[in-house]
Amino acid sequence: MLHYLTVLIFGLPWLLSNSCLAQADVESTKCSDTDFSHVLSCYKDQLATKPLIYNLLSQENLPGLEWRRYQLTSQYWTPEDLVSPAAWQHEVEVFIPEGSTSTQGLVVINNGINHGTETVPASGPTDFSIETLQNIARSTNTPVIAISTIPNQYLEYQQDGTPRKEDYSVARSWSLFMAAPEERSTLPLHIPMTAAVSQVMTMVQHALPEKSLDSFVVTGLSKRGWTTWLTAITDSRVSAIAPFVIDLLNTRIGLEHMYQSYGGNWPIAFAPYYQDEIDKKLETPGFTKLMQIIDPLQYLDTEYQARLSIPKYIINASGDDFYVPDNTDFYYDKLPGVKVLRVAPNSSHYGITAFSEQSLITFVKRLHQSTSMPQINASIGMKDKIQTLTVQLSEAPEKAVLWVAVNPDARDFRYACGVRYTEFPLAITPEKTIEVALTAPTTGWQATFIEATFDDGFVATTPVYVLPKESYPSTAPPTIGAACKTLPGRKPIAIENTPSAVEMNMSS
Repeated sequence: MLHYLTVLIFGLPWLLSNSCLAQADVESTKCSDTDFSHVLSCYKDQLATKPLIYNLLSQENLPGLEWRRYQLTSQYWTPEDLVSPAAWQHEVEVFIPEGSTSTQGLVVINNGINHGTETVPASGPTDFSIETLQNIARSTNTPVIAISTIPNQYLEYQQDGTPRKEDYSVARSWSLFMAAPEERSTLPLHIPMTAAVSQVMTMVQHALPEKSLDSFVVTGLSKRGWTTWLTAITDSRVSAIAPFVIDLLNTRIGLEHMYQSYGGNWPIAFAPYYQDEIDKKLETPGFTKLMQIIDPLQYLDTEYQARLSIPKYIINASGDDFYVPDNTDFYYDKLPGVKVLRVAPNSSHYGITAFSEQSLITFVKRLHQSTSMPQINASIGMKDKIQTLTVQLSEAPEKAVLWVAVNPDARDFRYACGVRYTEFPLAITPEKTIEVALTAPTTGWQATFIEATFDDGFVATTPVYVLPKESYPSTAPPTIGAACKTLPGRKPIAIENTPSAVEMNMSS
């Protein structure tokens, strides 16, 4: 018996060692193959093996809150030495409510400029103000962690003397990646953006061990909303997400729909990508590989699919400068798990900030109270020979309204173009059902959606329905002001990723 125990005890480390080695071999193989769906995860895991660099800048007590500020260096990112500066640095604001026992934190991905230029100085975040962050922490009794300068900016690519930020930086990173995807697999800007969010979660777990934070809700606006999706896919500590104004899952199809909606043209907000000729590369192998990394919907058929099932509160703008309002047609029904949509009426892309605080407070409160998210099941069918939108609600709303916008001249519902939605109150049956007739306008296009507000302030909507549904204009929409322009469509080009093609791209 003693001999058996000795073998068991001394054999156990050998068994564990071999098990770990086998797992390491699997991870090594995964990260060395050409499956681009592993790029984000492998980059994050590789980064996690390095020492975390951060320090406490300040600490003070506010009414009902403790406020700590940290400096974090999340990574050194310069694939093939193509990008400078390489060090990614962030200020991190942590707000800890007095008496909070929550082990779930809210991570807010914020913007900002940490590398100014000769004409543009460094500046703090504008997506979420300090006041908004404090309000969310107090109202939800949840630790709030806000990481700034996602992405770091301005950045310079290929030492070309042109500092870039926001979409100009994203577009440049895409273009360089597509020229040589295998060699530059970590070059898309979404990769370091996503990794930085995982790093701040690790940082706060180290810095606040007494809080025992073991899971996080993640949120962000625009490209930081995109980063929210990708962080959820790659980091199992993310338990729920609230991405704002990133209405472009199933990206390739969504872009084609946008292009057709503007009569074979692009919205002026697309200018940074137009400048880098991304529109001409949508049919290339490089773009396909890019989407395998950054399009959240592409992960449905991968080992990361289950990560898309976590609770999702998707908040979009009815008059977005980038996306057309019915882009949800191409991804929302495909998403697994708990999901709720909110379309903010009469909001531009950047106007969504007016809706962010209230949306997050109600979402986080429901999560902490383990209260189910309201479900809106919408369907369209014929009733008495009339096309009818029928909505079944999982709980009775405090009120419900119909929002309708009509553009007689174009399939264009941008807020910047003067399009406004009008609201109409709706009756709700005792069975929590709503029915609305959908009729296409005699000229132009109409956008319609139903909004329900519940007694705790939580707001949910149906998707936006545009009628006539499968009718696209053949000309560009009218121009009304600088933000209501379009860019002329260009014929896509197919580029094979051969050495000669790469050289041609690099020299152009």
